[in-house]
Formats: sequence, structure tokens, C-alpha cells
Amino acid sequence: MQESIKCSVWLASLVVSLCLQQAWVVAADPSHRVLRLPGQPPVRFKHYAGYVSVNEGKGRAIFYWFFEADHRKAGTLPVSFWFNGGPGCSSIGAGAMYELGPFFNANEAGKSGLVRNKHSWNKASNIVFVDSPVGVGYSYSNTSADYNYLDDELTAIDAMAFLVGWFTKFPQYQSNDVYLLGESYAGHYAPNLAKKILIHNEIPGKLRIKLKGFLIGNPWTDSYYDNKGAVDFWYHHSLISDETYNEIQKSCDYRQEPAVGFSSSAACRNAASHASNLEMAEIDAYNIYAGNCNSISVNDSAKNTKTRPSFFLALKDSNFCGPDTTTPYLNLPEVKAALHARPGINWTECSLQINSQYSVTSVVESMLPVYRYLLTRGLKMWIYSGDIDGVVPTTGTRYWLRELDLEVQVPWYPWNHSTQVGGWTQVYKGLTFVTVRDAGHMVPADKPSQALHVFRRFLAGKPLPGF
Repeated sequence: MQESIKCSVWLASLVVSLCLQQAWVVAADPSHRVLRLPGQPPVRFKHYAGYVSVNEGKGRAIFYWFFEADHRKAGTLPVSFWFNGGPGCSSIGAGAMYELGPFFNANEAGKSGLVRNKHSWNKASNIVFVDSPVGVGYSYSNTSADYNYLDDELTAIDAMAFLVGWFTKFPQYQSNDVYLLGESYAGHYAPNLAKKILIHNEIPGKLRIKLKGFLIGNPWTDSYYDNKGAVDFWYHHSLISDETYNEIQKSCDYRQEPAVGFSSSAACRNAASHASNLEMAEIDAYNIYAGNCNSISVNDSAKNTKTRPSFFLALKDSNFCGPDTTTPYLNLPEVKAALHARPGINWTECSLQINSQYSVTSVVESMLPVYRYLLTRGLKMWIYSGDIDGVVPTTGTRYWLRELDLEVQVPWYPWNHSTQVGGWTQVYKGLTFVTVRDAGHMVPADKPSQALHVFRRFLAGKPLPGF
């Protein structure tokens, strides 16, 4: 009799399990499943791509590429949303295909197609790469005026609508923990969106998003401290002369000028031009110790434009050693078809139009008041910083962290990665700061193993190990 009861319970559990699995399959939007991505190696996980409408009236839609976690318990793991910066640069090209996605272009001589990234962040989380705002990457609007003005508020409104729409398409993840990820100008995107989500969750009857926190790298946060930090970093790393440093200090307004093109001072413009076009011309400011490649950059379309929130307009974009295979690949008709992207869209790494039209007022606005609000809401907030980035360097981040005046819970110490110093870290009340040694602006690309390690510890809510 006891064995019969056990058998009945086992059969009932099996039936429930099978039903749940069937519901899981049905819940996902099958029309967005990516089935035949050209050059893709075989994988165990599913991935989806397509559009989420964020404004039906104006025809605005945001593109995403979602990778299930490469894990046997993928359905229980968090859902993390990645945003690249700019403003105006694509998360599909840089984030997914160069930094932390599961597939990279095989751009070495004699190879073609896609290769697996053994340090992909989808080993620890379900991850969604988002082309935001509209006009970036594959994202679009049917209203041309939408491309003529964008700011942080409009971007956050559309990103909030995207999240609600995405979870409507994938309702099986509505009860999962949610994290926001990104780098550079995501230093604005992530805190602003986090605040929007918290306010949204307080409205009765709205779809609740289980936001737990965010992780952002080398984040543009406060124009004064980040600009001052950049110039101080250049000087103390012997990249610019005493004369140039002193002239910039005397002539430039760090708080109001996100790029030299906005300076009202001819002396500031001249000093900035001298620094970037002469003194720093032969290095990659995104990684000051990297080799200077003369090959085509994936950001080549964005050269000599304000495609970064750094102090100098004239700074070159990051040089990726090797030919640009991402742009031609993402413009192949068969790739667009596989990813369910609009066939007529010309994919570029960074949109010059979006970047040039993005509100300067937003770019120079400090995020510190937003941080002070978020610190009262119990979110898990981690900031990581590649320590040889010359665009949004560690120096500036430390300046604005000092301004927040947070209680130190674990003092500064070196963290251990495979018996080597991975960087340094300090734990504050409500925020953890991590440096990554010998990494530039794009930490997951420069130090993939260390970056994945940081991501795993962030998700677990555990400080990085010491020695």
C-alpha cells in the first residue's frame, strides 16, 4: 500500500512537471525564436530576437536579442538586460558580439562564421541585449521627428515600455529576478530606468518587474567628476604635457561641457584639440596600453563625432584589432531574416544622428541625486571599472563615489582571481565598487574571465574573494 501511494505521488509529480514544461514552451513567443542564424555553432540553449513596440501611435519599436541561460536551471535564473552606451551605440554589435554574448564573429585569418564565447554571461543568467534608444542598431521609429530629439527621460520611458512588452511576450519570466547591466552611458540609462521601474511597480494593477539591482562598467555619471577624472588620469599617466593640463584646468568648464565641441572657450577647444589630435593621437583612449591598430574599427562610422560621453569630441573610437566583421554580418539579408529584423534597416555600430541629436542637458546632468534615491530602496548596486580606460576612467568614478559619502563596510582590498590580483574593491553601504586590473573601457572584452567572475559574485550578492 505504501509503495502504491509513493508511485501515485511520483506519477502525479511527473504529470505536473510535464505540464509545467509544456506551459513553458507555449509561453515563449515562438515567432521570435532564432532557428537558422548563419554560421552559428550548435548550442543547448534557445535564443530569440525581434521587436517590442514601445509606442504604437508613432510606430516606435525597440530591438532585442535574448539568450536563455546556458544552464540546466535556466528557467529559475535571473533575467538581465544589457545596454551599451554612446548615447547611440548598439548592444547587439558591441555587447552581444564583442564583449559578453555567447557568439562572436570568427575574425581570425582563415576562419568564418560565429564562434562560441566560453566566458559568455549567459552562463550565469538569462540575458537580453537591447538596442536603445530608438534609432540605434535595428531599433526604429516610423515617425522621423523621433530621431531629431532624444533625452534621458524619453529613453527611460521607452525602455520601461520595452520591459513591460518583453515580459508580456515572455510571461514565464515574470516571477524571475531582474537586473540591469551596461557600460559607459548606461551610467545614465540604468539608474534612470531603475527609478522608473520602482515607480511603475507602485502603481496598482501594473505588471510588476522584480528589479533587484544593476551592474554597470566605467559609467558616465557626473559630468564634473568624470571630466575632471579623465583629464587627471591623462596627466598622471603621462599622456599629456604640463602645459596642456594646466591650460585645460584654466580654460575648460568640466561641469557644462561633455565634449570640446560644446565649449564656448577657444582656449579650451585648442587645448583639447592639442591633447587629442597630437599628444594622444597614437593611442587608443579606450585602453591606453593596447596596441594601436590601423585596421577598420567596428565604430569606424562614428569617428570624429560625439559618440562618447568623454570630455573631448576629437577622441578616436576604440580600435578593435582586425577587420570589422560585425557590420557586414549584421547587414546580411539572411542574418536580418534570422533575427527578425526589418530587412531595409542599415545596421551600424553607432548612430551618428542619434548621438548628435541627444540632449546635451541630459548628458551633463548628474546621476548622483538618482543614486541617493535608489540607495533608500534596497537595490543591489555594483560599479566596476577597467583601470586603464582613458574615456570614463576609474579616477572620475572614485571622485563621485567620494561625493556620495557612503559608509564604508569593507575597506579597500585586492581581490583574487585564479591566485592573481584581479583588481581592487571596496564595499559601501548599498553599493560595491570594483576595479578590474589592466582592463579598458570594455572590461568583458579585455578581461573576459575576470568580468564573468565579477558578474557571478554580483548575482550571488557576495563580495569578491581576497587573498
